[in-house]
Amino acid sequence: MLTLDQKVTLNCTDNGKEATAKIVRINGNRVDVILDGGGDILISMSKAKPGLYVGSQSGLEFVMKI
Repeated sequence: MLTLDQKVTLNCTDNGKEATAKIVRINGNRVDVILDGGGDILISMSKAKPGLYVGSQSGLEFVMKI
């Protein structure tokens, strides 16, 4: 179950790197996260299937598995 301010791990499908983020908004099948490490980069993640969210930012695709 997702909660606000929960720390999550995002995987970049383009370069294979992992990034940590914090959940800032939950709205139906959408979850908005802010990447850790400064810059306040917001990524809007959409539920692709149960337990899997997908979003993109700056030309990179990110997946979040719950």
